[in-house]
Amino acid sequence: MSLVKLALIFLAAHVATAICFLLDRAPGTAAALHGLPLDDAWIHMVYARSLAALQGFAYNPGQLETGSTSPLWAVLLVPASWAARAFGISVVLPAKVTGILTAVAASVGAARVARVLDLGLAVELAAGLAIAVDPALAFAQVSGMEVMLASALALWAVAELATDRVWPAAIAAALAPLARPEMILLALPVLALIEWRMHQRGARLSPRLLVLAPLLVGVGGWMLYCLLVSGYPLPSTFYAKFSTRTEVWSHNVALVLGQVLPAWPWFIRGAGFVLWGIGGFLLLRRGLVGGLAAAFPVAYLLAAAGEQYIPQAWPFYWQRYLLPALPFILLGMAVGAVHVVLWAWQRRRHSWAPVRALAVAVVILGTISGLPSGWKSSADLYAWNCQNIDELNVAMATWLRDHTAPGETIAVTDAGAARYFGERPIFDLLGLNHHRFLHRRGTSASDLAPVRVISTFPSHVPYLRDNPAWQPVHRVATGHLTICDCPQSELVAYRRVEPSR
Repeated sequence: MSLVKLALIFLAAHVATAICFLLDRAPGTAAALHGLPLDDAWIHMVYARSLAALQGFAYNPGQLETGSTSPLWAVLLVPASWAARAFGISVVLPAKVTGILTAVAASVGAARVARVLDLGLAVELAAGLAIAVDPALAFAQVSGMEVMLASALALWAVAELATDRVWPAAIAAALAPLARPEMILLALPVLALIEWRMHQRGARLSPRLLVLAPLLVGVGGWMLYCLLVSGYPLPSTFYAKFSTRTEVWSHNVALVLGQVLPAWPWFIRGAGFVLWGIGGFLLLRRGLVGGLAAAFPVAYLLAAAGEQYIPQAWPFYWQRYLLPALPFILLGMAVGAVHVVLWAWQRRRHSWAPVRALAVAVVILGTISGLPSGWKSSADLYAWNCQNIDELNVAMATWLRDHTAPGETIAVTDAGAARYFGERPIFDLLGLNHHRFLHRRGTSASDLAPVRVISTFPSHVPYLRDNPAWQPVHRVATGHLTICDCPQSELVAYRRVEPSR
């Protein structure tokens, strides 16, 4: 079967899963259709809108910033911004279509890896469809976030490496860290293998060095931009979130192994671990490229666990940092599932055939039995997350737009919808999109001196509570917060009390 036919099958599967999520009405509204499940997604829309207007990576008008951890995703969303403006529609639907297409690319990439490693059509179909039906990845593809783009580029880099297509592999490997910075863990081994192969073939030094150009231009160019704008070589998000404490890493590793992986539907009954282990072993036997495909998700999860404190296992808000590894895990599981079925089938005439068939059936059914409930809970969570963002961030942003003076700077701790809908200059108190505020500990009176209006979760800026200099003027709340288990069910707008004259 050609890759084009496979792509059409995967497209149909991804569209079907997306429709199920977009039509979910768990909160009793159509928020899943017209909303986004994270305020961070609106930050991507802000940068994409600025790029679409040829203003560069500007957060506020004329204010270049480095708040995009995934600059490539912002670039990819530019057509969505153009479409929204041209047709007078919300950017949400074009952005979700973009996410679906990147998810299809990930499925095709997984199938292509299976094909070039000669794993068979059954593995190609199983791997691509597993990515399409996984509940967490189905959530990710319509989240407005970069998860599926990062996975797709990584899978294609491995596939092109396996076929010894040097330049496509080098370009995909160079672009992957611009989708998720952790993908440098894949880019470097891919380029190292390319260099080794060219060395074995006796290639001259100049073409070997030229292969490194995409990475140097892409990642190096982005780092140079960050350095020129903020004085730091990495995005502001890195310095605002990254932690090097060993206790954070040990906590996160324990969380991933003890809660995140066992909570994914494939692993609920433990059978998925068996298939992943078998598939990983078989991939390792396919040479260096197969070994890279097997080892990468483990390396990625360990690296992601070392970046920042992850307090909870279930919310997409935290799982999104881990999910780019999941398509590689599903590829390994697909290899394991197909081979255990073939193993039982080839021994169907042996005396222990019924026992083998029963064991294989138990493992396969145990692996997929958690999908129905996982689907329902994930789709409902998606709809509720979108409802939360509409009730909190979007509602507050529109109020700020309607109740503040044009051009007035507003301080916020959630900087996505506030900037996109608020149509006012935004001072990001967390420093994600305001690099001058990085490395501050807490918010003081001097920090707030330039602004008259602040929108924040009260727990984020305790300085404001019971402070006579600041008066609460508007509140928005949600009665069922699902984004995280945290004190963020209410957003409050505060206005500075002007001294009497």
